[in-house]
Amino acid sequence: MWSPQNGTVFVRKDADKTVTEGGIVLPTTQAELTLAGEVALSSSVDYPVGLRVLFSKFAGSEVKVGSESLLIMRVEDILATWREE
Repeated sequence: MWSPQNGTVFVRKDADKTVTEGGIVLPTTQAELTLAGEVALSSSVDYPVGLRVLFSKFAGSEVKVGSESLLIMRVEDILATWREE
């Protein structure tokens, strides 16, 4: 089991948007990058597992944890947080 250290979090990134609101399917090279996700593992009590986060475009590094791809990033790269109610 991975354990983030020193102010880092693992984020499960939301899927990139490949269909516009009008229903047009975008090629993968033109897909809108999703800059939001959910904390999957955390070393900080301020960023608990399940917290929704918004992060900068170039934040984090992609890592494989089992069969899942996660982003590992510093908490300083998180721009905003919110909880879905």
